[in-house]
Amino acid sequence: MDLSDALTITGLGMAVVFSGLLLTAGLIVTLGRIDQIFTPPPTTAEAPIPAISTDATLGPPIDPEILTVITTVLEVERRLNRIGRSSVRETADE
Repeated sequence: MDLSDALTITGLGMAVVFSGLLLTAGLIVTLGRIDQIFTPPPTTAEAPIPAISTDATLGPPIDPEILTVITTVLEVERRLNRIGRSSVRETADE
């Protein structure tokens, strides 16, 4: 097999895969548009917005030790992210 034959087979294979991806994307878009055509638009009179209760309990209170651990982890992540961004800025300035 020559180099030109190998490149031809590679190019044809890539073209087949790319064509398949384009057809798949087109099918997804088409199915989405068909769904929009056959689905009636919602009206605001049919579905009233439920009122949100402000006195609803979401669960038991969080243990202070667990809250401390969560806060510590978030603070460490915030500091590491700030340190990482500042070193990127210094590299970009040079």
